[in-house]
Formats: sequence, structure tokens, C-alpha cells
Amino acid sequence: MHSTLSNITHIFGWFSFFTALWSTITLFILVERKSPEAFGGYKNFLRIYCFYAFIFSIIDWLAQPSVLVDIHGFGYVFYSENRLFDLGFYAGHFVLIAYCGCFIASSSFLSLNFIYRYVSICKPRYLIFFKGWRVILLFLYCAVPFVIWSLLVYTIMGPTPERAFHLNLTTALLEDVDLTGKPYVAVLCRHVANYSNHKYGEIEWGTMGALLGLFGFQGFFYTVSLVCGFLTYNDTLALFKKAQMSKELYKMQMQLLRAIVIQASVLLVLVYIPPAIMILGGMSGIYVGQIGYFVVMSISIYPPIDSLVFLFSIRCYRSALCCEGVTVPVNSNVPQSAANNKVSPVELENL
Repeated sequence: MHSTLSNITHIFGWFSFFTALWSTITLFILVERKSPEAFGGYKNFLRIYCFYAFIFSIIDWLAQPSVLVDIHGFGYVFYSENRLFDLGFYAGHFVLIAYCGCFIASSSFLSLNFIYRYVSICKPRYLIFFKGWRVILLFLYCAVPFVIWSLLVYTIMGPTPERAFHLNLTTALLEDVDLTGKPYVAVLCRHVANYSNHKYGEIEWGTMGALLGLFGFQGFFYTVSLVCGFLTYNDTLALFKKAQMSKELYKMQMQLLRAIVIQASVLLVLVYIPPAIMILGGMSGIYVGQIGYFVVMSISIYPPIDSLVFLFSIRCYRSALCCEGVTVPVNSNVPQSAANNKVSPVELENL
């Protein structure tokens, strides 16, 4: 018998799944059909994002994770609560590990968005890395942290009989679930049994180091986002003041910058602050209550919200979605070079 909170989480997960499918597929169709040719490499970024968001939504739906905080304050556990079908031990464990990888990949995609905005305004000569075969490098920028964190989860936080015995006290009390023989990820910062080289309750340095690495990854990606966002804002404002950027283009650049700032804020509030509270509780040995239900819901709603930000913040997509007519002024204010009468590279790439 599932608890009320578990049922609410389950229903919310289905809502997030269908919303994510609609928003992600809609975004991909609009990227392919309504993007101006001058979007250039930004289309590649949006394509990669759509692929990531779609896969994340599928993984979240397959896992339908449940997160419970260890009542001893040692950390937390999450396991699959798929009520439609049983994936089995190995497939279920693989899905849970991929879920962990997608968690960290979200911040790398965010920083990549800020990097593109910075390059398009401040370093347009590097836009070649967002085109052609070089787009593989963008994929690797997001895939490397995904793989590293997934491997750490697999090697350090996998199921063991001792962990199952310890965590069953929590899962049986809260959800009447027995983890014995089932796939799960145990993020425990204390040893749960006595061995020759450690005692029960002593710090598990492997898990502790992995979590510190996780915070390091997130700090790096948010620092990159902050620096690129600040430099992009300053350079955009400087170009506009020097009359090297049209008023319309300036508005569009600021609109896109505001959009990714909103994305960063949503990601921070929904995806990182709640898990950070839970993780820090485990690292410090403090029981923080059953915040895991909210963590699962906040992470599952992230892909659809992020896709909706793209849909409604980019004018050509918003106009197509809302069936609005898009008019292009005949007498454009885009600055042109007197030498060759062509639009400058910065303007062309971001028009």
C-alpha cells in the first residue's frame, strides 16, 4: 500500500511526462520548420537540447523514482516505483544510473547555452564550433560529466546486502518496501556495517568524495554561466551604445539573455536546491525529513518547464505556437558595412 505522498508523486510524474513530451516535440518541430536560416549554430544547440530533454523525460518515466531520506541521517536512497511493469534488476539499475547522469547533464546544457550567447556576441569567429561536425564537441561537453557521474554512482553507490538491510528500516517504515534483491542507488555517507577496516557510522569517504565532486561540477558549470552571462550583457550593451548593433537586435539579444537567466533560476530552485539540502543533510549526518518526495517532483517538472521557456522566449517559436503573424520590416535598422553592404557577422548569426 503506497502512502499519500507517494501517490501524489506518482500522479505528478505522469503529468510531467506528458507535458515534457508535448513541449519537447513541439520545440523540435519549430526548430526545424520555423528557425530563420541566420540562427546558424544555435539550431544545433537546440537540437541537442531537444534530444536530451526527450531522453531525460523517457528515463524519468521508466524509473518513476522514489527518494527516501535515511531515518538515521546517513543519506538517502532512491529506487524505481514503476507501477506499470518491472524492468528487472539490471535494466532497472541502468535506468536509475542514467537518471543520475541526466541530473548533472542539465547544468552542463545550461552553461552551454550561456557559452553560445557569449561566443555569438563577443567571439563570433568561434561560432564554427557550433556548426557541422564540430557539434560533436558540444555533445562531449555535456556527455563527459554524464558519464563520469554515472560511473561513480555505479561503482560507489550500488546495492549491497548490508545497505539493503540498513535501508529497509526506512523503506519498510515509510512505504512498506523491501529493497532486498531490487535495484536502487544508496547515497550513504556513513558505513552501515562493521568491518575489519571501519566501523558502523564512520564516514564513507568514497561517497563523500563523489558528492564533493558533484558540487564541484555544479559550481564549475554555474561559474561558467555567470561569467559568460555577465560578459555577454556588457558587450551587448557596449555594441548598442556604439551604434554597432541595431535596436531590434539589441532587444532580441536581451530577450534571449533574460530567457536563459530564467532557465538558470528555475534549474537552481527546482533541480539543485532541494537535492542539495538532502545531500548536505547526509554529509553532515543530520536527518532533514522526507524531502525526497518534493525532490522527485521538482526534478521531473524541469524538462517541460525548460522547453516551455524556449518556446515562449524565442519570438519566432512563440509566434508560430500562438498562431501570430510575423512581420519583417522592409526598412531594417540592422547596421551594414559601408565597404561590402553586408550584415555584420554578429548580426547575421543572431538575427
